Amino acid sequence: MTEFEPRNAFEHIDKLAYEIGPRLAGTRGERAASEYIRGEFERYGLKTQVQEFRFVSRSAKLKATSVLFATVFIAVALLPPEFSIVAWLGALGLWRMLEKVMPKRSSQNIIATLKAQKPEKRVAVTAHYDSAPCLVNYKIHLVVKLMFSPLLAVNSIILILRCLELIPAWPVVWIGLALVFLPVCAGMFAGGYGRKVSPGANDNASGVAVTLEVARVLSESPPENTELKFIAFGAEEQGMIGAKNLASKKLLPPDTVVLNLDTVGVGSQAYIVEGNGILRKTRTSHLANRALAESIRQSGLEPKFMWAPVAGHDHIPLVRAGIHATTFSVDTAGQDKLGKRFAKLFMLPNAKIRGYRYIHTLEDVPDRLELKNVERAGNVALNFIKSQRSQLDM
Repeated sequence: MTEFEPRNAFEHIDKLAYEIGPRLAGTRGERAASEYIRGEFERYGLKTQVQEFRFVSRSAKLKATSVLFATVFIAVALLPPEFSIVAWLGALGLWRMLEKVMPKRSSQNIIATLKAQKPEKRVAVTAHYDSAPCLVNYKIHLVVKLMFSPLLAVNSIILILRCLELIPAWPVVWIGLALVFLPVCAGMFAGGYGRKVSPGANDNASGVAVTLEVARVLSESPPENTELKFIAFGAEEQGMIGAKNLASKKLLPPDTVVLNLDTVGVGSQAYIVEGNGILRKTRTSHLANRALAESIRQSGLEPKFMWAPVAGHDHIPLVRAGIHATTFSVDTAGQDKLGKRFAKLFMLPNAKIRGYRYIHTLEDVPDRLELKNVERAGNVALNFIKSQRSQLDM
């Protein structure tokens, strides 16, 4: 069998993170990356298609949301109770429609297929190729993310009680709310995403590079009776938009088992993402996790499970669509005090906040990545595909 060459993968990382550079979804950088990835898949002889879609920039939506609710919140202090609740409900309705009325950008998924004559098993390896805008302040971003929705609910309840004349000291109550809600809106506007964009070497040129090299290896030594797909997702950093579009269009057969690769270039600890979210929880496929755990051990690593309370991964929309999918990631080892607090506060198993501090910064460059990690990630992916094949023979 053709061997996985980590230096080939590193050439892809250099191309994406250095030569093409920042790949914010909807920009020329992301388009250049998609064309490069498509060209590589076609060079390996894979049947390749492009799934186009449109989306609203997350940064623009955050700013519009903060301005909308700050304006209406100030207005309700001056309006009679019955008009204040109408104005607030109107703002909530408009907020739900922002993605329909705001300007949209274009992105795309690149889907490459290695067909089998008599496919008995279907496996997909996926990774997102866009990079993220740099966070101005991660702590502000995290606080805003956790507080905003609960504050909307609290404000709604208090405005309803005011309309029912159950809030006797409205000015005092409003001032108390303003001292919390308006700073959160300001933090959403100014403390979230900046204008600079990360080159995204680890997040996630590393995952794309491994996917490309695995595609090359298997195009030269295709497994019998196994149909393979290699998918590069666009606009993951905008809210997993590419994966959501793939799932909604049902472009993956429901019996496909999916391994998603996300940030696999730095760190000594291999992780299996067992779940995501705090209130809306999504658990990863047990079947896929079991196969991934064994694949990691075969590659010389000992896997750990992690619950990502505030991070999203591209397997989530696929799991919600009924597909067996999981995510493989690598991160730094050591204590995670913030993760432990999330675990206790929200009763989450193995909650973890990323330890690699250069994610979503200008410092996420290829020089920080480790060749051995890229090689191990390639072996994990190849072992995962083999494990699916071996299940056919059992």
